Amino acid sequence: MSKFVLPGDEVAVVEEYIPAEGTYEHEGIIRASVAGKLSLNEDDMTATVKPLNPPNILKPGDSVFCRITDVRASMAVCEIIASDGNERDITGDRSGTIHVSKLSSDYVQDVGKEYRPGDVIRAKVLQVKPSVQLSTQDAHYGAVKALCRKCRKPLEQDGKNLKCNACERTETRTIADDYGCVDF
Repeated sequence: MSKFVLPGDEVAVVEEYIPAEGTYEHEGIIRASVAGKLSLNEDDMTATVKPLNPPNILKPGDSVFCRITDVRASMAVCEIIASDGNERDITGDRSGTIHVSKLSSDYVQDVGKEYRPGDVIRAKVLQVKPSVQLSTQDAHYGAVKALCRKCRKPLEQDGKNLKCNACERTETRTIADDYGCVDF
C-alpha cells in the first residue's frame, strides 16, 4: 500500500532504508523531496516517492515537435516546442540538432532541400546528453507543417511534394506520414 506524502514529510530512517528517487536524507531521516506516492521497497530497501504529475524530461526514444530555426550544410537546428503525447512543457534543454545523416533514410546532399526555417517537424530523440540529437528517418517523422519560401502561405501535400495554392510553387521536404493533420 502506498501513502501520499508532501515535500519535507518524514518517510523512513537511514537505518532501515536507502533514499532513492523523490527523497533525500537529512540528519538520519529520509524525507520526501516531492509531493507524491511513497513506496518502501523491501527487496532493495529503498524509499521512493513517485510524483503525481512528473516533469516532462526528454529521454531517448521520445517523439517531439520542433520548429526549424536554422539550416546549415551538415545539420538542421531546431527549437523543441512540445513532446508528442505529453501536454506538459518540456523541462531542460529545448534546442536540438538533426545531422544530415539522420534527416532521411535516403541519401541527403542538401539539408536546405529537406527543411527550411519555420517548418514544424516531428522528430525522434536519439540522445539528450551532452546535447539533444534528433532523427527524422522513419516514415512517421518529418515536416508536419511547412510554409512557402516565396509567399509564406501554408503548403499542401501533393503526392511526395508540397504545393503552394497561392503562388503555384512546388517544394520538396521530408514529410511525415500525417503531414497537415497535426494540431497543437
